[in-house]
Amino acid sequence: MEHIQRLEQEIDHLKKTLQEKENELFEMKRNWMPMQSNGIQPEFTTLYSRNENNVTKVQYGDKLPKWAIERYSRQILLPDIGVAGQEKLCNSKVLIVGAGGLGCPAALYLAGAGIGEIGIVDYDKVDLTNIHRQILHAECDQNKSKAESAAETLKSINSNIKITPYTIQLDSSNALDIIYKFDVILDCTDNVPTRYLLNDACVMAKLPLISGSALKMEGQLTVYGYRSERNINEKDVYQGVCYRCVFPNPPPAETVGSCSANGVAGPVPGVIGALQALEAIKLLVGHTHDKLLVERFLIFDGDEVTFRTVKLRSRDLNCPVCSENPTMTKLIDYEVFCKAQAKEKDLDLQILAPEYRINANQLNEQLRNNFNTNQRHLLIDVRSEAEFNMCRIDGAVNYPIEQFRDAKVDEVLKMVNQNSQVTFICRRGNDSQLAAKIVLDEVDEDHKSRVKDVIGGLHAWSENVDRNFPVY
Repeated sequence: MEHIQRLEQEIDHLKKTLQEKENELFEMKRNWMPMQSNGIQPEFTTLYSRNENNVTKVQYGDKLPKWAIERYSRQILLPDIGVAGQEKLCNSKVLIVGAGGLGCPAALYLAGAGIGEIGIVDYDKVDLTNIHRQILHAECDQNKSKAESAAETLKSINSNIKITPYTIQLDSSNALDIIYKFDVILDCTDNVPTRYLLNDACVMAKLPLISGSALKMEGQLTVYGYRSERNINEKDVYQGVCYRCVFPNPPPAETVGSCSANGVAGPVPGVIGALQALEAIKLLVGHTHDKLLVERFLIFDGDEVTFRTVKLRSRDLNCPVCSENPTMTKLIDYEVFCKAQAKEKDLDLQILAPEYRINANQLNEQLRNNFNTNQRHLLIDVRSEAEFNMCRIDGAVNYPIEQFRDAKVDEVLKMVNQNSQVTFICRRGNDSQLAAKIVLDEVDEDHKSRVKDVIGGLHAWSENVDRNFPVY
């Protein structure tokens, strides 16, 4: 163990040294070439190449140096980008909020495209469960800041651009100060409060917001808050719909899924994140709103491998944020507004009264006593069948919460009324409360004390009873 800790410390030291050297190299490159801070030469470049017979005049574009032409040539060849478009990309600043399944592929392609500066906001640290989809992080990055891990990888991909990590949680006290520094914002988050925060901040800053989401085998993408006055290629005045126009009220917290609770196939956020980068590139080089996902909602179905777009509702002329006379002129407390926390990966619902809840140690003691005394006790695991097959407590039965109704509920009610103890358990202690409440609402008052759920679920079981039980 001592040897492992020593190696870990040595590796951390080497990583810090490497980062310092990479920063030093970046500064040397920037100072060595007569360029602006974004890496683009301010003047037309004319060089002369001599061969045996004559002197040939060589011109390297309008403002692009030789290395930029060579590096970005494959996208410069596209008529919709060209030299002028590449100059715009190299002079642009993009902020990515969330260095997870969406933010990683988006950042990867934006760095490859030569975006002048990429900002990355993420308060979280790299976990082993992230790596199957968050492709900027590796096993050696566990417990490291996601923003810093992503920044290090991006620097190794393109040393000619600036990467700015923000290892903070974005909230109403700091959002505008950060957002004002950038041209385009990418919402790569996984929670509702931050979505409303980013929308309102972008509307106030008059910046476009490219919003993506991914869960299970599905992904979604659209562009909010587009304004024609920022694009010289637009002929008419035009303002796109904002997030509040489409979703004026937040959904109930318990109805919002997450990758940690519901799962996600790694390539799905990869697809959406790559498309977020594509929309950002198109927007920055000057595509008009009819060629962007403005007031259109892209839906990707990974099961059937299909894409479809649906038209969003028109912009709300009475929207409290983006209308001509907004009633919201400053950022609010979005966790209060959404009745949900922005930082939690998993909900911590409080549905049942304390008398209907037990902790993991109490469950363990109860199971032992029931075994010794042959008392009737039913432990019901309400996770999905796939989760149940991954790991479970011996003796538990699987009644997935999605199927817990009608005959299954009647079966449990019959057991409770026959003096059996019934305890519900799930991964984190949320779905188990929902299942227990279904039974408690139906069971006779005299038998309610026999219905319980486990606080903290199987995570608490692993932490307090069986350390070998997998946490996922």
